[in-house]
Amino acid sequence: MLTSTSAAPRPEDMMLHIQEGPAGQDDGDDAAGGLLQAVTNPLTRKLERFSALGLRARLALDDFESPSEWVPAGSLISAEGETSKTVIILLDGFAYRHKDFRDGRRQIITLLMLGDICGASERLSGPASYGVRTLTRARIARIDIDRFGTMVDEHPAIAAALHKSALVDEAVLRAWIVNLGQRHAHERVAHLLCELAYRISDCGLLLTQDNFKFPLTQHELGSVLGLTSVHINRVLQRLRVEKLIEFRHGVVQLHDLNKLQALADFDPAYLSI
Repeated sequence: MLTSTSAAPRPEDMMLHIQEGPAGQDDGDDAAGGLLQAVTNPLTRKLERFSALGLRARLALDDFESPSEWVPAGSLISAEGETSKTVIILLDGFAYRHKDFRDGRRQIITLLMLGDICGASERLSGPASYGVRTLTRARIARIDIDRFGTMVDEHPAIAAALHKSALVDEAVLRAWIVNLGQRHAHERVAHLLCELAYRISDCGLLLTQDNFKFPLTQHELGSVLGLTSVHINRVLQRLRVEKLIEFRHGVVQLHDLNKLQALADFDPAYLSI
């Protein structure tokens, strides 16, 4: 787990209790109540950070993990303007939402990782205002939107967790707007690295403490932060010289998270509810 004096308390997300509750309640009235079970479903793991899910809710979510499909890096999995009849859940790998310009420029507007819903929500079936592409080789599940909506209606705890997750997504978007609008280039990069470290930690994907695979090329990083690849390269060199970070073979090492957070004025509170 990440360590930082300014960090908000992190969720305990490796093992989860199945909650007990009154008969007929949405979750937790199962005979298995009180047992410990490891969470392997990425969507379940994500939602458990926001609301406790009982056994029946977790089993309902497990139904959506299969069938799934592997898609190559760079694949378009949801097109802008498309009216989708499926909810797309990212089960492995990384993806992103983006807006493309006619001249070929691209703005990456969201980075997606394990457990994230990539396309339409269970309540949104109109034309998409963005495209979704895989950043790495990824495993996705496509779920009928009506079936997903029925599951949400039947499990209030899942509905509550999805609502809280959406609030965090909105907070991340606001943080990105501030990052693009007010921070200098080196502050933008530092802020994004801090955010990714916390989000990747929540997904259980840290290789070691403060060490994780970095899925973005310098060109893609520029598409996130509104900077050219040349500018990104200069900023990364500066952060390396200042002994804050080091990149090696697609892995980033954060040498001093506290200093990196101070540089970016980063407060992780917006990543939790």
